[in-house]
Amino acid sequence: MDVRALTVKTVRDGPVCTLILSGDLDLPATGRFLEQAALAVDDLTGRLVFDLVRVLFLDCAGVRALRIATRFAPGRCPVIIGSLSPMPRRIAELLGLDLASLPELSLGHGLRDGPRDSRTGQQDLVPVELGAPFLAGTEGCP
Repeated sequence: MDVRALTVKTVRDGPVCTLILSGDLDLPATGRFLEQAALAVDDLTGRLVFDLVRVLFLDCAGVRALRIATRFAPGRCPVIIGSLSPMPRRIAELLGLDLASLPELSLGHGLRDGPRDSRTGQQDLVPVELGAPFLAGTEGCP
């Protein structure tokens, strides 16, 4: 078995449901992860925990899947996102995400205001006209 393949282990301790993820939480793994998360959470879940310390890689699809999975928690059930290993933590930082507040994030959060300038820490908006080519010099390309 590939060490980077995502595995999800569910641990129940009374009302606490913990999903322990290991491997890569990336686009190919999100469907299986969401399926397992949906099966693990029920109306008796009083706290939902995502243990991500063994996640080796996390892409934007993985972040989105985590956000979707937080919605499986019933009512006002608290959702806890566990710590990340260095590489996924860096990816979350580059995206401008605070995974501790993932359940409260609105759609479009993260790069909504453009990437941060690494020297100034400021975010710049780049004006784009509708219908303009995505890359300069691609005018007339299909």
